[in-house]
Amino acid sequence: MGDFMVKVYITGHKVPDTDTICSAISYAEFLKKSGRAEAEPIRLGELNNETKFVLEHFNVDEPRLKTSMQLKVHDLELDEPTIIYRDTPVKRAIELLQEKKTLLLSITDEYHKLLGVLSLSDVTKSYMNVWDDMILHRSNTPLNNIVDVLSAKVLNEAKRELTGKMVVYAMEPDELGDRIKKGDVVIVGDRDNAQIDAIKRDVSLIIVSGGYKMKDEILEQAREKNISVLSTELNSFMAARLLPLSIPAEFVMTSGEINAVNINDTVDEVKEKLAKTRFRSYPVLDDEGKIVGNLSRYHLITGKPKKLILVDHNEKAQSIDNIDEAEIIQIIDHHRIEPVSTNSPVFFRNEPVGSTATIISKMFFEEGIRPTKEVAGLLSSAIISDTLYFRSPTTTDDDRRMLERMALYAEIEPEEYANEMFKAGTSVKGKSVSELLNMDVKEFKIMEESVRIAQIFTLDKESVLELKSEIISEMKKIREEKGNDTFVFVVTDIFDESSIVFVCGEYGVEIAGEFGEKIEENEFFAPGLLSRKKQMVPKVTDAIKKAKEN
Repeated sequence: MGDFMVKVYITGHKVPDTDTICSAISYAEFLKKSGRAEAEPIRLGELNNETKFVLEHFNVDEPRLKTSMQLKVHDLELDEPTIIYRDTPVKRAIELLQEKKTLLLSITDEYHKLLGVLSLSDVTKSYMNVWDDMILHRSNTPLNNIVDVLSAKVLNEAKRELTGKMVVYAMEPDELGDRIKKGDVVIVGDRDNAQIDAIKRDVSLIIVSGGYKMKDEILEQAREKNISVLSTELNSFMAARLLPLSIPAEFVMTSGEINAVNINDTVDEVKEKLAKTRFRSYPVLDDEGKIVGNLSRYHLITGKPKKLILVDHNEKAQSIDNIDEAEIIQIIDHHRIEPVSTNSPVFFRNEPVGSTATIISKMFFEEGIRPTKEVAGLLSSAIISDTLYFRSPTTTDDDRRMLERMALYAEIEPEEYANEMFKAGTSVKGKSVSELLNMDVKEFKIMEESVRIAQIFTLDKESVLELKSEIISEMKKIREEKGNDTFVFVVTDIFDESSIVFVCGEYGVEIAGEFGEKIEENEFFAPGLLSRKKQMVPKVTDAIKKAKEN
């Protein structure tokens, strides 16, 4: 059967019924217990009343809705984002670019919402602007950034903005002129006269280099003038060299029209977008604008198709959209074979039984795996549903045996439970005509003809007959919209074991004739008709074949 340790999806057909949903959930449990895979069951549409009853009865969550196999960004193995906050020093940003071997840093606010991105080229552009000695002021650099970058000790912290330029006090005071002004950031050594002069000029920050301290009496003067004072082990040259790297990353980041992608974008959409840019890495955002990863062109090249298992169907028309973009690895079904094409051999188990759940039940026992009470309940429900509790002509001895065994694990009495389930599932109260026609519908390609067959089960056919004119009108509308040649709607009474059949489009006379009946005003009565698969589809096939031959 094969083991597969990557993410696998299990899906039934469109317009899911109880067998489709319960088989998908149960087979995921089988794969997990047999150590083959962590698989996720999915659904392709809304659940009907019967299936909702089953899941609620056994306290099982409904599968996630997924309607396409298109590869999306969240399916790729993205790089972990390297996130920094807006006030992170540029020096630390450079260190992270090197440490993480990444091309891009994401700059966020405190809620992890993306503000901009920072690449090495952004840093280089800023640092190469050697004439910008006012950059600390223009970038509103906090004192803490300077402390971090210079590994400095705080001798005095004043509540004051850095409003001037960066300058190294390298002359004697009487030769300085007006080169140092009020608000400047001054780097100075151990010269007392230079330190005192800087204080008199009312600079905003004095950085004492070379590991020297400021004398207490001079430091007191700085406090009185509300001047911050730092001491660093770096010499004046290194301090001057590193000081510009204390500016906040936010100041040099790329913002505005950021080339970001959404986690839910399709890979095709992203490829088209990236073809118009020359960047090598892109931030990935969720729907709230929060950063969740980084994407590069490498990820797009190496992205692998999703792995998919089909249960309770094998026809492309009945399956998930964009199925050709997925890798089908297994098919488990009990219907006629008109399989989707695959790129390689697959595990395909198809048996003439009344329910896909019967096959999956057999697989549990063949492997010696005991199902949980919940899974046994789901499998029991699916067998009861698809065989109409053994009234359907599709019923086999295997169905009976598997239900008997699973019912023990599920701790249910089959007949009593079946009555409850059918009662919950067959109620048409409050349903619109459109809902009735879309509750359980499948499309078939029969001799190049597109045939749509919908079926509902009810204990009250009369209430449906009262809606006949609306039903026929809606069927004509749907047939035209979907481009079907024939639309058949089967209204089945489980306990009466008969059906009323409505037909719109081609072959109505021929289909009724296959049941030995005559169609009048798009309707005929079919005693004994219970199964779409075993009875209706073969009859429709014969009707179309004979009509084409004549």
